[in-house]
Amino acid sequence: MGLWRLCAWSVIATAACSGGTRENGAHSSPASDAGSASRSDAGNDSDSASPTAPDSASDSASPSDANGDSAPASDSPSDSDSDSNSDSASDSDAAATSDAASDSAPSCATGQVKPNEVVMLGDSYLDPAWGNVGPTLMMEANAMYRHYYLGGASLAWGNPNTQFFIPYQFDPMALTDPAVMNPSDIKVVIMDGGGNDVLIGDTSCETMAPPGNTSCVTTVQNGIDEAQSKMTEMAQKGVQSVVFFFYPHLDPAGGGILQTPSPAVNETLDYAYPLVEKVCCGSSFTSSLTNYSCSGQPVAGTTCVFIDTRPAFEGHLSDYIKSDHVHPTQAGAQVISDLIWHQMQAHCIAQ
Repeated sequence: MGLWRLCAWSVIATAACSGGTRENGAHSSPASDAGSASRSDAGNDSDSASPTAPDSASDSASPSDANGDSAPASDSPSDSDSDSNSDSASDSDAAATSDAASDSAPSCATGQVKPNEVVMLGDSYLDPAWGNVGPTLMMEANAMYRHYYLGGASLAWGNPNTQFFIPYQFDPMALTDPAVMNPSDIKVVIMDGGGNDVLIGDTSCETMAPPGNTSCVTTVQNGIDEAQSKMTEMAQKGVQSVVFFFYPHLDPAGGGILQTPSPAVNETLDYAYPLVEKVCCGSSFTSSLTNYSCSGQPVAGTTCVFIDTRPAFEGHLSDYIKSDHVHPTQAGAQVISDLIWHQMQAHCIAQ
């Protein structure tokens, strides 16, 4: 999920990666409920989002997008292709090693992780009102995961006591969800996050990239620091696998939700990429269409899988990015979903 207003960076991080391997926004209904929720994408600091409303969104928890529009949407997986204006890590002891991914998934034991033990966190790239990656992935997996993502959510910017703060989506929302039996039993986290920290919290990152832009350097580092803290907490709470994806390049001409122009939007994304790769995999790598993922064990007992979406989107922005210049079309959402699901299969995650 480009680096982007009301969308997302995946900046899940961790303090001590090891064993890296290179491979080829209102509370939504969790677990088995496929209820609908009204969502929209904004960068305001609402404190009204509540984990006690599993099947519908309260009016006060639905922010408006950058253009002031509210965009309701269903939580159910959707095939619609709407094109409306809708949404340095520490050095590791281990280095990622090259390992071409096989075309076929390995033989995995199935049923080891139940759908209600899989949690999805993040922002508008996952939210059906904007990017729809969340429902698309659940359709591909043929499973209804617990999902708490929300358009407009940030990783380390804004009010930390609302659903618009991604760490809050995990704790307390997912861990204490009253609509779920044994809500703290979470084995897998799938997420993105961090884009709104830049595109709402520090818009200077769109016009001047780090390291020259020291304000943007701080913004990126704050996101990584928050992600490191949350990764450690997830491991302590029993999470076995974290899967997160980072985002494609966008058009630097800007427009839509982006500033016009946004000459540094891709430079800022590229600055952040190796930092996040090191956090998850132990070192950075050069990705390609066939080598777009790496994995590591950032905290003992927890596997981290990182997915680079840039190669798959190169040359396809007109097909894969909406006219808002930020969010994926349904075709783009399907591409991201395919990348995620392939790596979940390759690592036997929630099969």
